Amino acid sequence: MTGPGSSCGACKFLRRKCTSECVFAPYFSYDQAATHFLAVHKVFGASNVSKLLLHLPVQSRSDAAITISYEALARMRDPIYGCVAHIFALQQQIASLQEEIEILGHQMANLTVGIASHGSSQTTSNPTVRYRFARFKMPSTCNIIRIYQLRK
Repeated sequence: MTGPGSSCGACKFLRRKCTSECVFAPYFSYDQAATHFLAVHKVFGASNVSKLLLHLPVQSRSDAAITISYEALARMRDPIYGCVAHIFALQQQIASLQEEIEILGHQMANLTVGIASHGSSQTTSNPTVRYRFARFKMPSTCNIIRIYQLRK
């Protein structure tokens, strides 16, 4: 129970009195009612979200509320793909940047070899320049989005 009128954002949106046992109060502030909880309510339904939060351990509820809110906002922007569209765009950006890093690494290696071969006459051996590039694998969407299962 926070904010003006002592109700959480969910209770403000649902136009009900917020009690001390309100499951939404710790996770949806009074200021977020218009944006976050509106999306959560439209996409998932307040009753479903409250049931989900009540079935989770208390230490996992905050992460679940954040994930549900993010997914609901993403679904409002893109009803078909939701947050998967954002993940796909980030994966493409990572692939593009890795390709650019590889190209720049090859250019640096060619520059270094060119400078070394034209630089000093003291070197008799052909210098080898080695660069190590870390390949980053994008985790699957299952690792990015935590999927919470209800315990029966």
